[in-house]
Amino acid sequence: MYLLYGALSFMPLCLGVWIGYVYNIWIGIAFFLFLTLVSGVVSSKMRMSSIPLAQREMDYSTMAIVKWYLSRSVCW
Repeated sequence: MYLLYGALSFMPLCLGVWIGYVYNIWIGIAFFLFLTLVSGVVSSKMRMSSIPLAQREMDYSTMAIVKWYLSRSVCW
């Protein structure tokens, strides 16, 4: 659960900083923004596939979405 949460939340920042350090700061910023967008799309897809329709109108944090997703798709 924490690994998936960390990947969704902190991987865009880590990769953006690393690419900005290795290549160019502007390329790092561009990758950070792109990966943040991709992370949001993945989180949204996880939310739509795991949270029941009657409870989708509530706001959920990323950790809550990860918990719902893992409980619905991995745990029995």
